[in-house]
Amino acid sequence: MTMRYIFTLCLLLLVAGAFFAFQAADDPVFSDSAKTTSPQTHSINELDDSQHPTVVYQEQAAQQFIAVKPSPAHHAGNMGSKAELEPRRAHEYSKLAADMASPMLMTRNPMGEVIPLDRENYAAKNENRFLSVAISPLSTFGLEVDSASYSNVRRQINQGSVPIPSSVRLEEMVNYFDYNFPAPSDGHPLAVMSDYAVAPWNPNHRLAMIGVKATDQSAMSDKGARITFLLDTSGSMNSADKLPLLIRSFQTLLSNLKPQDQVAIVTYAGSAGLVLAPTPVTESHRIHQALANLTAGGFTAGGAGIQLAYDVARKQYDENATNLVILATDGDFNVGVSGDGELKSMIEKQRESGVFLSIIGMGTGNYQDAKMQVLAEAGNGVAHYLDSDSEAQRLFGSELTRTLHIAAKDVKIQVEFNPAAVAQYRLLGYESRVMNAEDFRDDKKDSGEIGVGHSVVALYEIIPSGIGATPDIERRYQTTRTAGSEEMELAYVKVRYKQPDGDKGVEFAHAMTTKAKSIAAATPDLQWASAVAELSLLLSKSEHAGSASLHGVLSRAKGVNAKLNDAKRTEFVNLVERLTPRLVAQD
Repeated sequence: MTMRYIFTLCLLLLVAGAFFAFQAADDPVFSDSAKTTSPQTHSINELDDSQHPTVVYQEQAAQQFIAVKPSPAHHAGNMGSKAELEPRRAHEYSKLAADMASPMLMTRNPMGEVIPLDRENYAAKNENRFLSVAISPLSTFGLEVDSASYSNVRRQINQGSVPIPSSVRLEEMVNYFDYNFPAPSDGHPLAVMSDYAVAPWNPNHRLAMIGVKATDQSAMSDKGARITFLLDTSGSMNSADKLPLLIRSFQTLLSNLKPQDQVAIVTYAGSAGLVLAPTPVTESHRIHQALANLTAGGFTAGGAGIQLAYDVARKQYDENATNLVILATDGDFNVGVSGDGELKSMIEKQRESGVFLSIIGMGTGNYQDAKMQVLAEAGNGVAHYLDSDSEAQRLFGSELTRTLHIAAKDVKIQVEFNPAAVAQYRLLGYESRVMNAEDFRDDKKDSGEIGVGHSVVALYEIIPSGIGATPDIERRYQTTRTAGSEEMELAYVKVRYKQPDGDKGVEFAHAMTTKAKSIAAATPDLQWASAVAELSLLLSKSEHAGSASLHGVLSRAKGVNAKLNDAKRTEFVNLVERLTPRLVAQD
């Protein structure tokens, strides 16, 4: 009996070892399949690794492997051909993502209390789909630099949960990080670059990156700020991860403001009230005392608070400074004007005064993320999520200038794809910022703002010409239109923006001419953005995740971080490693 047991155990170990060796050898990250595509008729889609003759993933990254539980088909003994295996492996990854549809609905706050997540509210999101260049050659959207989704996802992971899929917004995940894009040098406050490589989650597709870099200075960044704090002090904020964290965060902000800056404090709980009239930062003792006296209790009259905050902001308005209302709340409005539509209309009217509204979301269990997004987009501001003192230091310390001052407002992008190079395209993220083509030059159409020094990424997944079915289109009036005469042109990018204190749009353009390459030969910026995007596809249960894997995410993220040694990137790697066992356990 003992010998039979030993023999059976050895046999099982041999089978398991053979399976994992086969899995690793066949993974597109390590195989040449990621560099092999169908023949292309347009040279920009042919892989160009000539400048990287020995392209290899960074050694320490390539040694990492995340084992995903095999499907029952693997145990049947019939592994099938490689052609059959790829769809099967893609199905496994899709199943892994689908299993995240039922995340843990319980978590713990910083005090160790068990908190249900089922009252957290996130807007339903319909992913951007692939569009045919033959039908829709123009893609138009507004840029944004919100980072709320990343911090919120981090909070959920750190509290032991798998992130709620609808809490993941790909563009906010990607744009949490800094990128090494060229600074503006031609008189515009923005500069544009691009890169182009194989899509890591689908070797037959490409990934195009548009990178925008804002100037490090604006006309207003040296002229001070007029800030009105609008603080939620209702009963729902009576938690260690809400009002106490908020008070410490604004104390951090005050310690980094300039002597010429000025602040006021408005609170709301049942009714709105002025806690501190506009006060110079030089009188810091008065401001700190007002913050220290705050307590939480009562219901949430958010609408009245917003109205009062704008009234106060207009009283201390300075046309030569940044005028900003910062609303800090869990978003649980329940008294007076509280509907998303009513609040949006109110804020859209108020922003005409030149006062921007930015949002600081916080809390666990009843966080109203959908409302936060509506308010930030309507108020010409940005949305952040505050989950820790270190995040407060990032927003109000090391990145304070970016948080307070904008380099350009109403920034819009319009991309015209070359049909000779692109059959179909899909914008990754920015679902709430997609615009009609005719809105691009309509200066009455609101769009996103870019802070001083910010770098912003937009990603497109591309199906090259010659791949896939051609749409069956019959036209009476035929038109032939390309993005340009150059053979190497992929797309033509137009950028339109307004100066922070202007009303007239200014426009410039950039031609995307970078030849396709393997993802390992791409710039570190594209490698990093693709890793964060790939994780976002998995966490959000994207139907376009293809063969996305945690292994691919970690490989590229670790490789880039080994070169840059960036604190935020190191944190990202640690989060993915912490998250991995939970996802594998769910499978």
